[in-house]
Amino acid sequence: MDFRYSTEQNLYRQAIREWLTKNLEPRARAIDEAEDGIPDDITAGMAELGIFGVTIPEEYGGLPLPEDERLIYAMITVHEIARADLSMSTPVYTLLTLGWSYMINRYGTEELKREILPLAAQGKAFVGINTTEPGGGSDLGAIKTTAIWNDDKQAFLLNGEKAYVSGPKECAKLGPPSGHCTLVKTDPASGHKGMTFIWVPAHLDGIQWTVYDDMGRMGLSTGGWIYKDVELPRKYVLGEEGKGFYAVMDGFNAARVLVAAACLGGAEKALEISGEYTAQRTTFGKPLGKYEGISFEMADDYMMLDMVKLNLQRGAWMIGQEHTNPGTFSRKEINKVISTCKCQAPPLAHEIARHGMMYHGAFGYTKETPLEMLLRGVMSYEVGAEGGLMVMRGVIARDEWGETHNPFKD
Repeated sequence: MDFRYSTEQNLYRQAIREWLTKNLEPRARAIDEAEDGIPDDITAGMAELGIFGVTIPEEYGGLPLPEDERLIYAMITVHEIARADLSMSTPVYTLLTLGWSYMINRYGTEELKREILPLAAQGKAFVGINTTEPGGGSDLGAIKTTAIWNDDKQAFLLNGEKAYVSGPKECAKLGPPSGHCTLVKTDPASGHKGMTFIWVPAHLDGIQWTVYDDMGRMGLSTGGWIYKDVELPRKYVLGEEGKGFYAVMDGFNAARVLVAAACLGGAEKALEISGEYTAQRTTFGKPLGKYEGISFEMADDYMMLDMVKLNLQRGAWMIGQEHTNPGTFSRKEINKVISTCKCQAPPLAHEIARHGMMYHGAFGYTKETPLEMLLRGVMSYEVGAEGGLMVMRGVIARDEWGETHNPFKD
């Protein structure tokens, strides 16, 4: 048992940290304030480093990495990007493409993979997730969007509405084949067994989108989608028709690894900022760090951060092992570890940001520090993105104690 990153993983981490510290970190505030997306030269530089290809096989333009380590490399990647951009804009942009490219490779048809993955690896296509609807997000079984097969057109006809989805402006900017892995009902009478996971390119006829005005992650757009008789060929189905619920749950576990990595990367950087400030700022003749009310709170934050980081590394390793050697771990085993990390990481990052702002006093309430960007950014993962915190607790209760503790069923 070895808790250290491999030599190769450490070299990769060091290389991207150096580039991100030099090129992304100085521009994070401008990205947040401009609200105009991630600059092209940033995404181009990230693509040149191979960042967008860590979850994509070499045959589709990705990096030549061991298959069971791809999610670990993705976790390292997102963690480092979040250290450089505390607004969470660039980390979330990246984790979406990494996480859902990973699932396209796992579930997509050969034709679909060749259409999307090479451009995603080059940073020239946006890959996102689309499940939430205006009536709710966590209760996926209650979605109303349908995609009914039409023999005459030899296509599924997609109709419905989705909400709170990342990337409408990014899809429009990058163009085809950008789009989203989307959960629909292909057999509405069959409940969750009539659900299908399917790729929906954003540029198809019959699609309209809007943009919301969020409080954080200002460099990444969020919006809603309306579909009216959008034609989707069968090659876009991810996995098996009628088994989309299980495919999307598998995808969410991988995505939640990266969400937690983003939160922990930001939290780690924020704690470093607090450590530096409380070491040099003095009151009553001594550094702020000498006051136990501050240093002990920082120690508590460090302990929690360290424990969640280790658990997340375990979770990414477990998923990699299960995907390359099916049967290594049960779905319940993976669910509990990943749900724990997703439940703990966002509020921990929020608290570390808030604590740091308080250590900075009035200065912490200004935009002269990046801590408020982190607080705004991670809130998106507290309120529900990629799974609400109470839903994570429900998953843990169900999978640990069984149906007597399952809040999702009567």
